[in-house]
Amino acid sequence: MINWGSKCAIVAGLAGASTLAGAVVAAEAGAWTGPVADQAAQGATPGAQDTPGRIIFRGPTVIDGTGAAARDAMAIVVDGERIEAIVPVAELTDALLEGADLVDASSWFAIPGLVESHTHVATMASRERAGFILNRYLFGGITTARDMAGDVRSLMDLQRASLVKEIDAPDLKFSALMAGPEFFTDPRTVSSAAGETPGAVSWMQTVTSGTDLAEAVTLARGTWATGIKTYAAIDGVLLAEIAAEARRQDIPVWAHVHVGPARALEVAMAGVRSMSHVCDVGSAAIPDDVFQEGQEGRRSGFVEVDLSDPAVDSVFAVMRRNGTVLDATLGIFIEMERRQAVADSAAAADEAADSAEAGRHPPDDPPVDRRRRGVRPRCGASEAVALTRRAYEAGVMISAGTDRMTPPDSTFPALFDEIRLLHEDAGMPMMDVIRAATFHGAVALGLEAEIGTLQPGKFANIAFLREDPLAGPASLRTVELTVKRGTQYHRRDFVLGEPPPGGPPG
Repeated sequence: MINWGSKCAIVAGLAGASTLAGAVVAAEAGAWTGPVADQAAQGATPGAQDTPGRIIFRGPTVIDGTGAAARDAMAIVVDGERIEAIVPVAELTDALLEGADLVDASSWFAIPGLVESHTHVATMASRERAGFILNRYLFGGITTARDMAGDVRSLMDLQRASLVKEIDAPDLKFSALMAGPEFFTDPRTVSSAAGETPGAVSWMQTVTSGTDLAEAVTLARGTWATGIKTYAAIDGVLLAEIAAEARRQDIPVWAHVHVGPARALEVAMAGVRSMSHVCDVGSAAIPDDVFQEGQEGRRSGFVEVDLSDPAVDSVFAVMRRNGTVLDATLGIFIEMERRQAVADSAAAADEAADSAEAGRHPPDDPPVDRRRRGVRPRCGASEAVALTRRAYEAGVMISAGTDRMTPPDSTFPALFDEIRLLHEDAGMPMMDVIRAATFHGAVALGLEAEIGTLQPGKFANIAFLREDPLAGPASLRTVELTVKRGTQYHRRDFVLGEPPPGGPPG
């Protein structure tokens, strides 16, 4: 239960921000221009139908996300924003039918609305860019998105605009970031705290052993964040203390698998809700002496590790025991490998030219980068896939997050590629892939009581498909209708539009 009074008091009393959240929202709202602003001013909902009092989607095959078998010829009864009942069509009573609008869904398959569990829509606060991304998400069947650190001033505005239907977008949940002092030289943090000092604002806080964690967590909650993300330069003791205080204040912690100096096993043992980026599970297998060299600044970058080391399986065992979700992000490792191959090819050509010109060879090893302490396990796309398969076989919950860009001309977001990778490469059956992209995303968010499955009492977040999703990942691209909180968004109404300026949209 949300304590609205205390929440509002926290927001009003934020010590780390230079402006009140309400003033930011009002200022940004006043600057809106274009069709969305015009429709909002007139009280219209762009692209969406008004939510009816009651509606029945009659006849779909229901795959409810609980792991139960598909059920044919069902009726999904929605009252306002929530599911009232799911019953066989033959059992629709006069009481259920009374006053309800009927939608013929007899040729469709119904699954829970998809959850994109790792995105970044406001690293640079551009409402136009974020709107482009979120619109594509929603009409692709994504009803909830978890933003993993950005400019919260923008994210609060987007979250509100989605909830009141000023924009066509999934429900947007976001994080407040905590990291060690060394991290806040990262240019992404500078962008996400534009106009302020990164590390010294409520949504991006520097934490050390001397930090008042009760105050820090309270400030993070006051940004209206759904979770706290822990990034780099935090040791295992401090991470466990952050997680314990966050549990006391009822907000989940979302950690990178490796937050250095805390390695994967320490992160798992801290009891965080989710862990992102599967390759870094290999940090558990870095030899202690090599790891220490990294911490002392005598070594940096990637190191070879034995990913078959039992220490890796120990991480998965702890994650399973604690119910920690693995946000594997397979697609980003494939993308990074592709980019590295391009960079290596260009570098090789440059080195050959320099060598021929100067009559010398470049050094075998690059110099140590002393700006960042620590080493990371070397792990490519194939290793990421193998680790994800091991995690799945060990019983770890896996969610579907991307942390990557989508080509601007693509009509479906990168989440659909992640779903394909989980099935075709990591070997997860489609029923479990659907669970990954729905229920496990809800668990990562700490919202499994509200979303992630099709069950009475939960929000009416539904993706209706023409083709059977159990037949393969391509079937999820046959979205006909997305229902978010009872409001219908027909795929036929989707227009990709021109990508916004300022970099590729996600």
